[in-house]
Amino acid sequence: MGQDAGVRPPDQIAALVDTVLSLPLHRDLGIALTVPGDPTSGLTLEVGEATRNPGGVLHGGLVPLLVDVTCFLRLLPELPADRHAVTVSSTASLLAAVPAGGVVTTTARVDRLGRTQAFLSGELRCGDRLVATGQVVKAVVPA
Repeated sequence: MGQDAGVRPPDQIAALVDTVLSLPLHRDLGIALTVPGDPTSGLTLEVGEATRNPGGVLHGGLVPLLVDVTCFLRLLPELPADRHAVTVSSTASLLAAVPAGGVVTTTARVDRLGRTQAFLSGELRCGDRLVATGQVVKAVVPA
Protein backbone atom coordinates (compact mmCIF):
# COMPACT_ATOMS: atom_id res chain seq x y z
CA MET A 1 0.00 0.00 0.00
CA GLY A 2 1.67 3.15 -1.17
CA GLN A 3 1.94 6.15 1.11
CA ASP A 4 0.73 8.42 -1.70
CA ALA A 5 -2.36 6.36 -2.61
CA GLY A 6 -4.58 8.87 -0.86
CA VAL A 7 -8.18 8.44 0.08
CA ARG A 8 -10.80 7.43 -2.43
CA PRO A 9 -12.67 10.46 -3.82
CA PRO A 10 -16.33 10.80 -2.77
CA ASP A 11 -17.61 10.10 -6.31
CA GLN A 12 -15.73 6.78 -6.38
CA ILE A 13 -17.11 5.86 -2.94
CA ALA A 14 -20.64 6.72 -4.13
CA ALA A 15 -20.19 4.56 -7.24
CA LEU A 16 -18.99 1.59 -5.15
CA VAL A 17 -21.89 2.03 -2.71
CA ASP A 18 -24.33 2.08 -5.62
CA THR A 19 -22.73 -1.07 -7.04
CA VAL A 20 -23.04 -2.89 -3.71
CA LEU A 21 -26.62 -1.83 -3.05
CA SER A 22 -27.73 -2.62 -6.60
CA LEU A 23 -26.54 -6.22 -6.48
CA PRO A 24 -29.67 -8.30 -7.17
CA LEU A 25 -29.71 -9.96 -3.73
CA HIS A 26 -29.33 -6.68 -1.86
CA ARG A 27 -31.82 -4.87 -4.09
CA ASP A 28 -34.42 -7.67 -3.89
CA LEU A 29 -34.17 -7.78 -0.09
CA GLY A 30 -34.73 -4.02 0.11
CA ILE A 31 -31.43 -3.13 1.80
CA ALA A 32 -30.88 0.66 1.83
CA LEU A 33 -28.57 3.19 3.44
CA THR A 34 -29.94 4.59 6.70
CA VAL A 35 -28.85 8.05 5.59
CA PRO A 36 -28.86 8.39 1.79
CA GLY A 37 -25.38 9.16 0.49
CA ASP A 38 -23.61 8.20 3.74
CA PRO A 39 -22.17 4.65 3.67
CA THR A 40 -20.93 5.07 7.26
CA SER A 41 -24.51 5.54 8.55
CA GLY A 42 -25.42 1.87 8.26
CA LEU A 43 -28.31 0.10 6.58
CA THR A 44 -32.02 -0.43 7.03
CA LEU A 45 -34.14 -3.42 6.15
CA GLU A 46 -37.84 -3.98 6.74
CA VAL A 47 -38.78 -7.53 7.69
CA GLY A 48 -41.20 -8.57 4.99
CA GLU A 49 -42.20 -11.63 3.02
CA ALA A 50 -38.78 -12.05 1.38
CA THR A 51 -36.83 -11.64 4.62
CA ARG A 52 -38.73 -13.66 7.21
CA ASN A 53 -38.57 -17.32 8.10
CA PRO A 54 -41.56 -19.68 8.51
CA GLY A 55 -41.89 -18.44 12.11
CA GLY A 56 -42.65 -14.94 10.81
CA VAL A 57 -39.47 -13.27 12.07
CA LEU A 58 -36.26 -12.04 10.38
CA HIS A 59 -34.48 -15.00 8.80
CA GLY A 60 -31.33 -15.63 10.84
CA GLY A 61 -29.27 -16.26 7.73
CA LEU A 62 -29.62 -12.63 6.75
CA VAL A 63 -27.85 -11.38 9.87
CA PRO A 64 -24.31 -12.29 8.68
CA LEU A 65 -25.11 -10.75 5.27
CA LEU A 66 -26.26 -7.50 6.86
CA VAL A 67 -23.23 -7.35 9.15
CA ASP A 68 -20.84 -8.02 6.26
CA VAL A 69 -22.35 -5.44 3.91
CA THR A 70 -22.58 -2.82 6.66
CA CYS A 71 -18.96 -3.39 7.65
CA PHE A 72 -17.76 -3.17 4.04
CA LEU A 73 -19.60 0.08 3.43
CA ARG A 74 -18.32 1.50 6.73
CA LEU A 75 -14.75 0.66 5.73
CA LEU A 76 -14.87 2.15 2.22
CA PRO A 77 -14.12 5.78 3.13
CA GLU A 78 -11.10 4.71 5.17
CA LEU A 79 -9.49 2.48 2.55
CA PRO A 80 -6.73 3.99 0.42
CA ALA A 81 -7.80 4.57 -3.18
CA ASP A 82 -5.62 1.71 -4.44
CA ARG A 83 -7.09 -0.86 -2.03
CA HIS A 84 -10.20 -3.03 -1.78
CA ALA A 85 -11.40 -5.34 1.01
CA VAL A 86 -12.66 -8.91 0.89
CA THR A 87 -14.11 -10.95 3.73
CA VAL A 88 -11.79 -13.45 5.38
CA SER A 89 -14.02 -14.40 8.30
CA SER A 90 -17.24 -13.33 9.94
CA THR A 91 -19.28 -14.23 12.97
CA ALA A 92 -22.76 -13.24 14.02
CA SER A 93 -24.71 -13.66 17.22
CA LEU A 94 -28.49 -13.43 17.16
CA LEU A 95 -29.83 -12.01 20.41
CA ALA A 96 -33.55 -11.45 19.73
CA ALA A 97 -36.12 -12.05 17.02
CA VAL A 98 -37.34 -9.24 14.77
CA PRO A 99 -41.04 -9.64 13.89
CA ALA A 100 -42.58 -9.14 10.46
CA GLY A 101 -42.96 -5.44 9.81
CA GLY A 102 -40.04 -4.59 12.07
CA VAL A 103 -37.31 -2.37 10.69
CA VAL A 104 -33.74 -3.41 11.31
CA THR A 105 -31.02 -0.76 11.38
CA THR A 106 -27.38 -1.72 11.21
CA THR A 107 -24.24 0.10 12.22
CA ALA A 108 -20.56 -0.79 12.08
CA ARG A 109 -17.28 0.49 13.36
CA VAL A 110 -13.71 -0.03 12.24
CA ASP A 111 -11.93 -1.56 15.21
CA ARG A 112 -8.54 -1.66 13.47
CA LEU A 113 -7.34 -0.99 9.95
CA GLY A 114 -3.93 -2.37 9.21
CA ARG A 115 -1.89 -2.66 6.06
CA THR A 116 -3.24 -6.11 5.14
CA GLN A 117 -6.34 -6.63 7.31
CA ALA A 118 -9.30 -4.71 8.70
CA PHE A 119 -11.20 -5.71 11.82
CA LEU A 120 -14.77 -4.49 12.15
CA SER A 121 -17.77 -4.90 14.45
CA GLY A 122 -21.43 -4.52 13.62
CA GLU A 123 -24.77 -4.27 15.38
CA LEU A 124 -28.36 -4.76 14.33
CA ARG A 125 -31.17 -3.02 16.18
CA CYS A 126 -34.92 -2.96 15.94
CA GLY A 127 -35.86 0.35 17.47
CA ASP A 128 -33.76 0.68 20.62
CA ARG A 129 -33.39 -3.09 21.05
CA LEU A 130 -30.08 -4.76 20.19
CA VAL A 131 -31.02 -7.87 18.18
CA ALA A 132 -27.66 -9.08 16.80
CA THR A 133 -23.94 -8.41 16.81
CA GLY A 134 -21.14 -9.50 14.53
CA GLN A 135 -17.47 -9.25 13.76
CA VAL A 136 -15.83 -9.24 10.35
CA VAL A 137 -12.21 -9.58 9.29
CA LYS A 138 -11.42 -8.33 5.80
CA ALA A 139 -8.23 -8.76 3.83
CA VAL A 140 -7.01 -5.47 2.39
CA VAL A 141 -5.99 -6.20 -1.20
CA PRO A 142 -5.01 -4.24 -4.31
CA ALA A 143 -8.02 -2.66 -6.04
